Amino acid sequence: MRELGSAGKQQKHFASLDGLRGIAAISVVIYHLGHWLDVPTLATNSGLAVDLFFCLSGFVLPLAYQRRSDMLSSRQFLEIRLVRLMPLIVLGIAITAPYVVLRSRFKPDGGVPHIPLAISIILGLFNLPYFNAPRTVGGPLLYPLNGPQYTIFLELLVNALWWGTRRINQIQLSLTLAIACFLILTRTGLGGDVTATFWSGFPRVGASFFAGVATFHLDGRVPNWRGWTAVFWSLVIVMLILFYVPYEAPLAIQLVWLVLSPILVLAGARARLSTRMTEMGVLGGAVSYPIYCLHYPLFCWINGIYRAHFGPQNIMREGPIVTVVVLILSFVALKLYDEPIRRALSARLKRRQGVDLSSRTAVHS
Repeated sequence: MRELGSAGKQQKHFASLDGLRGIAAISVVIYHLGHWLDVPTLATNSGLAVDLFFCLSGFVLPLAYQRRSDMLSSRQFLEIRLVRLMPLIVLGIAITAPYVVLRSRFKPDGGVPHIPLAISIILGLFNLPYFNAPRTVGGPLLYPLNGPQYTIFLELLVNALWWGTRRINQIQLSLTLAIACFLILTRTGLGGDVTATFWSGFPRVGASFFAGVATFHLDGRVPNWRGWTAVFWSLVIVMLILFYVPYEAPLAIQLVWLVLSPILVLAGARARLSTRMTEMGVLGGAVSYPIYCLHYPLFCWINGIYRAHFGPQNIMREGPIVTVVVLILSFVALKLYDEPIRRALSARLKRRQGVDLSSRTAVHS
């Protein structure tokens, strides 16, 4: 389906942006595999996919909610966002926590202390960071039972800020916040996942999310051009080169990526895709969030079982196993858990709030 060029029109399918989410999610998995399996040159810069996620969210949320900005209170909006984001987070914790308990039984040093484990579970279920978490439960990660969860914390915070300021001139506000956060990042660098870099997570999410918001509101002022599809694919190639080059990009290059991301999103919103590519993009977008939320918990079990039966880690053997299992189980979790849970919770919210919660776009953020 041809995506509409103007952001002012309600768009039902952004298959190109869906596809970006799918590519980014898989790249994050490969990035973490490189770290977990001692191959740091594997997808070295794919952690920058997080910033693309934030930018996509900033572009898509105004699209999905602009017609309901006067119908929903801040509480109602956040309830909808929690229904969208939290079921898979809860599932991820439910997968990791038993693994940590079971692993502790086989550790010669006495295992995991019960209190830190209980704290990590409780805080994780409330989507709150665990500062200075002990290494026995996964510290120094702010979310020791599911490291990538820190981005969901940041996502919800920036969503609340955006919704609370939605009646202010959005172009001026979003550009101001994006630029201000970007300038802060030139000093702090990109971080947010561990206690030491916690505060840098705020300008990180602000820079990319509000760049996405600005892109949405400026989209209608950008003239239609047949070359957007070529620009889109060219930037996809640039993204893949950046993500997979086998050395860490300096901060300057990382910041350039933050500038390129909204251009990639804009080009993707206007790109023409073939029917086959559209189908693949929609599928990639649908499974991207389960992949992102579940790859850390699933890796814990797969790696633990592999090492128990086959010995030391081996990226050539374990990497493909993890990737295939994560893809399959993420799709299963989407269809048998996430979608049914969200439908049920959304129906309850609709009855209680008395508003239409059915608005959808192809990029679910």
